[in-house]
Amino acid sequence: MNAEILQTPQLSTSRLLLLGLSSVVLCMSFIMSVFAPFPLALAVILYGRTKGLLTGLLGLTLSFGFAAFYFSDLTLFGFYVCVFIFGFAIAEIVTRGISPIKGLVTFGLGFILLLSVGFGAIIKSENLTVQQFILKQLELSKTKLDQQKKLIEQSSQENSIEILQLLDRPDLIAKEMMESLPGYLFMGVFVMLWFNMFLVLKSRRLLLTSNEYPYSEKNLLNFKVPFGFVILLAVGLVLVVWGKEIGYQYSEVVGFTIIKCLGIFYFFQGFGIFSDLLTFMGIMGFFRSLIVMAVIFMAYYLIVAAGLFDNWFDFRKYFVKPKIEN
Repeated sequence: MNAEILQTPQLSTSRLLLLGLSSVVLCMSFIMSVFAPFPLALAVILYGRTKGLLTGLLGLTLSFGFAAFYFSDLTLFGFYVCVFIFGFAIAEIVTRGISPIKGLVTFGLGFILLLSVGFGAIIKSENLTVQQFILKQLELSKTKLDQQKKLIEQSSQENSIEILQLLDRPDLIAKEMMESLPGYLFMGVFVMLWFNMFLVLKSRRLLLTSNEYPYSEKNLLNFKVPFGFVILLAVGLVLVVWGKEIGYQYSEVVGFTIIKCLGIFYFFQGFGIFSDLLTFMGIMGFFRSLIVMAVIFMAYYLIVAAGLFDNWFDFRKYFVKPKIEN
């Protein structure tokens, strides 16, 4: 059974098309959309850049068709463009033998920088401020917002009144988006990159055992944030707590953004510690997957805390089982 799993799969055209289709299906889902770049990255690694590119173009065509003719909204297509870029970037990092950590950080920061520059160019070309641009987009989406308000009015959620009050104030929505989007964008980019790289490294080691590759998923699990970034985190906390006393209007916003951006890296470090803890306790298989999913969605802050305090306590040294002397 194990020998069959480790055999290189037959690289048929149907498998290639299935990888492209699965990326679109994942993209159309909600929670699982974060894994959409994985099939595309595998397609490039297993079949080469040319066939991988054709698969990606097929996915772009399908996503555009669904977005334009079924949903009447190009948001899905825009998201799949990012999926397309991420999938190829991850495949290039792997096929070129680049360190996964170095490749992800370099590409992630570069992607965010280019996105920010492009957004800034659009704002400047229209002679608008960021808040004015967001208000303009909200005005264009007024029909959909009205539909959303009707659905909320019919719901029985406890916070429905607060949500309706917020939807009636586009200026507050624009302010909230302007303050929160940079941090969430940063986290979203690196979460997608890290988890898909993890899946690719784990799958590639199983599917292509005949090819030597110097890195595996353990390189991601052993990720450690340089100790010096603790100082930057402390600056963020100071801005959040005493930002108003400083007098700068956006001190608190800048502080929260710093915490979010660094928090995602401490999450990766803590996730590796958590994975080693489960291995040390002998928890494997399906039950391990359930625990991991539950902790990620319900107690992610504990993983972040573990990653942060690992700088002082080195938790992994406690995960060594004592040797039994004969």
